[in-house]
Amino acid sequence: MEQSFPFQLYPLPYSYIALMPHCDANTLYYHHDKCYADSVYELNNLVVRHRLTHLSLSQLLAEDINLPTAQLNRLRSAAGAVYNHQLYFEGIACKAGQPPFNRLTEAIITTYGSMPAFQQLLTEAAASIIGSGWVWLLAEGSKGIHIATTPNNEVVDLQSVSPILVLDMWEHAYLSVDHFDKASYVATWFSLIDWGRAEQRYLAALGAAA
Repeated sequence: MEQSFPFQLYPLPYSYIALMPHCDANTLYYHHDKCYADSVYELNNLVVRHRLTHLSLSQLLAEDINLPTAQLNRLRSAAGAVYNHQLYFEGIACKAGQPPFNRLTEAIITTYGSMPAFQQLLTEAAASIIGSGWVWLLAEGSKGIHIATTPNNEVVDLQSVSPILVLDMWEHAYLSVDHFDKASYVATWFSLIDWGRAEQRYLAALGAAA
């Protein structure tokens, strides 16, 4: 998922109506073509302004950049929004379905006891976010997998963990469909996870840790 300047707006892997009735076309259009697109536009402008076009997306998120705090926070927020949204949209499948049994789901069941128990912990993590943020399933080398949250547009430490799944808990992702029912939104997202792509990320993480 490494990218270099100029950062691109990745197209949706599915149509705006593909997730109906779980997510309406207007919500998906606004989320992708407004929120995510604005972040890409802002990030490109910021890296030009601060003469950072030589840095990749992961470098913008991780490296020590000499900028005043307010400007650095804005840069990190834009970079995080781009990274997180891309992972979120790519992680959703067009059709709802049950999780298959593969290496990832085996690890989830081993770690959390069952898929329903895992989903419940994701729901609790989502409910714990005050304001906006993200819920993650991460692989941490030989230490296994774990759930984490980040506020606003913050990204997990990509040098120590590998993101497998990420859930957008900003209100623009769910408010018009599920209103303030976060549990319903999490359940909908869980039913639409692209488990094949998640499995690929998990196997890649295991390979990198070997």
